[in-house]
Amino acid sequence: MIGVYRYSALGDIAAALPVIRALTEPVVVTSGLGAQLLADESVEVVELGSKGVGELLKNALILRRRGIKRLIDLQNNDRSRLLRLFFEAFTNKGVSFDQSVTHIFYDIAKKSGEIGELDTDFTPKPKEYIVLNMGSSPKWLSKRLPEHKWREFSEVLHERFGLPFVLTGDRSEREYVEHVAKKLVGRVEIAAGKTSIQELKSLLSGAFLCVSTDSAPMHIAAAQKTPTIGLFGATNWIVSAPFGPWSVALHDKNNPLPTKNRLEIGDYYEGIDIEEGLDRLRDYVVVR
Repeated sequence: MIGVYRYSALGDIAAALPVIRALTEPVVVTSGLGAQLLADESVEVVELGSKGVGELLKNALILRRRGIKRLIDLQNNDRSRLLRLFFEAFTNKGVSFDQSVTHIFYDIAKKSGEIGELDTDFTPKPKEYIVLNMGSSPKWLSKRLPEHKWREFSEVLHERFGLPFVLTGDRSEREYVEHVAKKLVGRVEIAAGKTSIQELKSLLSGAFLCVSTDSAPMHIAAAQKTPTIGLFGATNWIVSAPFGPWSVALHDKNNPLPTKNRLEIGDYYEGIDIEEGLDRLRDYVVVR
């Protein structure tokens, strides 16, 4: 067995899912949210109650008593450096950051020699509904698109597929999602604030298509092999791109790649064309 450490954020834990699935008998050290996300996976989870030094040391001893001597560090921060003192550790040293976060994690994990190929087999999804994940946490209002862009996207998707939209997000985003829902074309169901993490994971897994801001739901959808269009502007669309050949990261080509993620609200999304994303995913979202 080998240990894997990734505490936060939920989106990064979701982006690590394809890597965790490719490992041989991993024991994943993670947060409570991470444990909820991994609850249906065939992996053992050690849940950290906090990121405190005492909690880290306690769990390092638990892992050592389990016979785990090697640790894949997918967090790479000051606290994980402390945890690494107890193990033969594999870090991001020498790994290229000019690629998606999932492949960054994969390159770290490959150093252990305990991982197979990432699973890129694809089975078409049932043509039942499309998920629009339009929210972001209050800290990341810069990731939210203008309302008229969501209406534009809904018009194109409704004309192309005729499927109902399911709108996702957490409880703090529900009021915003309800507001934008009134602007959309087509049938709409609001699931924002109504799902557990496992329910959200199942909902995203069953979607025909997911169109999402840069967020945890985007990474969960992609990890579940749901065709995913990630919408970017305030954040890096190379590093944060969703996983898989069934996914694409769209951005306004007049908007330069940010050197660091932008918290300030700006005109980042006007030039995004949803038709471009659908064309690039034509082998995965076939009109039948």
